[in-house]
Amino acid sequence: MSAIQHSEQSARRMARLAGLSYLIYTLAGLYITFGPLPGLSTLLSGEAPPERDEFLFRTGFLAEMVMYIFVVVSAAAMYAVLRSVSQGTAMVGAFCRLIEGAMGATFIVFKYAAFAAVVNPDLSPGFSGEERSALVALLRDVYGSTIYLLLIPMAVGGVLYFALFFRARFIPRWLAAWGVFTYFVIGTLAGVIILFPSVREHVMLFFIPGALFEWVVAFWLLFAGINTRHWWGKSSGTAEGATAP
Repeated sequence: MSAIQHSEQSARRMARLAGLSYLIYTLAGLYITFGPLPGLSTLLSGEAPPERDEFLFRTGFLAEMVMYIFVVVSAAAMYAVLRSVSQGTAMVGAFCRLIEGAMGATFIVFKYAAFAAVVNPDLSPGFSGEERSALVALLRDVYGSTIYLLLIPMAVGGVLYFALFFRARFIPRWLAAWGVFTYFVIGTLAGVIILFPSVREHVMLFFIPGALFEWVVAFWLLFAGINTRHWWGKSSGTAEGATAP
């Protein structure tokens, strides 16, 4: 088996891993967004939540950890697929997605701190009920607002990745162009919300096409895979031309 054939097979396997990762973290995101999870606002009374709510909170933390773990897995898999197109650009895209994962894990810590302050009052024995509620409100707002900071490196990484997909034609160009547009819109909206928080409720609907795109590309990469014939054929032809006498 030639080195090019081995590289093609490896890229196809990594593309399917990227699709599986997209699917898993999208499912986790759906559970976090639309699942039966109590909102952090239920903690503002400063009283420990019922046992069922506490369990559901904990499933939410687990889902968030799974989500960001597979964000990192997808970043590594996409780098493995796209490094043959442009190693530098693919590496920048991977680092942006890794920054997203690291920031996401940090935000989980803030969220868990709010949860722990209520579930374990012994952790803050000097706090009154009102002070504990104020602490929970602060941590909730930090988590809820700074999550938009995370979307910016995510968007940059997504734009770079799908620009490389568009260039190499590993997936249909309409799908790659949709990806570039989707992540550009997500990054732009996140920046607008950071600068003008009052517009958040008016622009949230514009994030829906991004979620739809991630479902489509997840299934495409997982089941249809990538078409390496165009790119690797061109690369093979270039290599043969360079070695010809």
